[in-house]
Amino acid sequence: MTSRGHVAKDPLAENDQFRSRGASLTHGMRRLLLPLVGRIVLAVALFVATFAYVEWWDFVPPSFGGARYQAVFLSNGQTYFGHYVDRLGPYAKIENAFYIQQAPAANEDEATTSKIVRRGNEFHQPEPFVLLPKTAILFVEDLRTDSSVAQFMDRELAK
Repeated sequence: MTSRGHVAKDPLAENDQFRSRGASLTHGMRRLLLPLVGRIVLAVALFVATFAYVEWWDFVPPSFGGARYQAVFLSNGQTYFGHYVDRLGPYAKIENAFYIQQAPAANEDEATTSKIVRRGNEFHQPEPFVLLPKTAILFVEDLRTDSSVAQFMDRELAK
């Protein structure tokens, strides 16, 4: 108290009131920012996880009722046999791929000889799958299990 009977104001008490107002302001900002930051972190984590999944694994839409092997006919006349995987994006994948190799006949009177070759047995030893642009694919057919091509592929893959 002062000599006149007035209560003296404590300057530190005013600062405490100001601090508490500032603290409530930052608390309010924190209440708004934390959910936003949490959502951003969640979105980035989902994006990274999706990228990793698509990059390191074949992300394929589920297909039901498909045969074990398919014949893939291309616009350039080539035909591939194997397990057709319709991936997301511009390329399709053929796993355990085989293709038709034609050798010219020795005489003009003889027909050309064709044989099925397993991809990966070539001179340069490529991987046994092929990525094909979807724009080059004319159509895809399922092979029956009693097909001579499917049976040949089963024998070759069992080796």
